[in-house]
Amino acid sequence: MGFEPERVRVEWISGSEGQKVAEVVTEFTEQLKKLGPNPLKPKSE
Repeated sequence: MGFEPERVRVEWISGSEGQKVAEVVTEFTEQLKKLGPNPLKPKSE
């Protein structure tokens, strides 16, 4: 689809693993911020 591999992540986490969910989301958010804006996103006029 044209996404950089670093912008896609699949994790298998049980609903009972709330702490793991929080850790994965935080880590992935930090990774995406380092990558910068999505190059596929149209620029607003």
